[in-house]
Amino acid sequence: MSRDDNPRRPPGLSRRKRLAWWIGGALLVILALRVAAPVVLKNAVNRRLARVEGYTGHVEDIDLGIFRGAYRLRQISIFKREGATTVPFFSAEDIDFSLAWGELFHGRFVSEIYLDKARLQLTKATTPPATAKEEGRRWQEVVRDLFPIDITHLELSQSEVHFIDETSRPRVDLAIRDLHAVATGLRNRPTPKSGPYPARLSIEGTTLGNGQLNLWINAEPLAAQPHFQLKFDLRGVDLRALNDFLEAYASVDVSSGTFQAYAEMAAEGGRFEGYVKPFAEHIEFKNLEDRTKGPLRRLWESFVSGLTAVVKNKERDQVGTRVPFSGEFGRPEVGLWATLVNLVRHGFVRPLSEKRDDEPAKAAPSP
Repeated sequence: MSRDDNPRRPPGLSRRKRLAWWIGGALLVILALRVAAPVVLKNAVNRRLARVEGYTGHVEDIDLGIFRGAYRLRQISIFKREGATTVPFFSAEDIDFSLAWGELFHGRFVSEIYLDKARLQLTKATTPPATAKEEGRRWQEVVRDLFPIDITHLELSQSEVHFIDETSRPRVDLAIRDLHAVATGLRNRPTPKSGPYPARLSIEGTTLGNGQLNLWINAEPLAAQPHFQLKFDLRGVDLRALNDFLEAYASVDVSSGTFQAYAEMAAEGGRFEGYVKPFAEHIEFKNLEDRTKGPLRRLWESFVSGLTAVVKNKERDQVGTRVPFSGEFGRPEVGLWATLVNLVRHGFVRPLSEKRDDEPAKAAPSP
């Protein structure tokens, strides 16, 4: 029988079929992994949050962005245990962990984190709290476990921070809302290009009483001891919104007044130095003759009101001073005498400038 009389399948047909089956099988495996991965990650994240000492937490959903090298936590809530109860500690609608692709071209495998509508609640309760250092280390470990890559960019938007004192009477809730914060260079070291402070942090937000807060920090995050420069502005706070705070900590309340403050601070080699300049304008104390307050409270408020009237700058209807401070971390020293001298100087000699000391003087208006 000749070769032509023995028909065979076209050469390579079975190979193509096998290749098609392999490709189809691989796609099915990838699809199955893509579907299963968010569930597996969600369970892993929730197990990790459940292991945080003194806290409990839960994530509702996780989205994967394979091509971005990212994943997103949705509706995360963390509660702090206070005895037999729990209180809110942290929540966010979205936390996006992603690779910083631009840094890969420079040989750096680092990440970016974006938080949207986050809420942090710091509560002073009756139970003894852990130290801030312990708390910080604990949550650094959690973030490292959830995304074990160095973070160089951290950004919060539409967020808020609360400080709540459950032990005071009345209860105090100080809040910063509409918070936008950006931190960059968190794992960088000083270079000739970056200078001594390779990391940058900027914060802006709205405080209780509709004040406008701005904070800027330049820092060397990997320094053995704190090494940073800080600048702070707070403007236009309606003091009436702080009456709970004033009653709880100063035993006074006001019927009118606005507040502003400016500060600078620098730290290096285990020491720090700085100042804060607070100003209160058009301040009037509330119900000095209110018999329900008790005689000692009325006497105290009358004393504070009288002292305010004495040291007030009459032209500006303003009380202000400059409070210097310095020292070693854990051993602060406040310049009380300089504070009193500046208080009197602002009221009787020459008003203090309503700005940070590093800001240039405003140009005089042209005639």
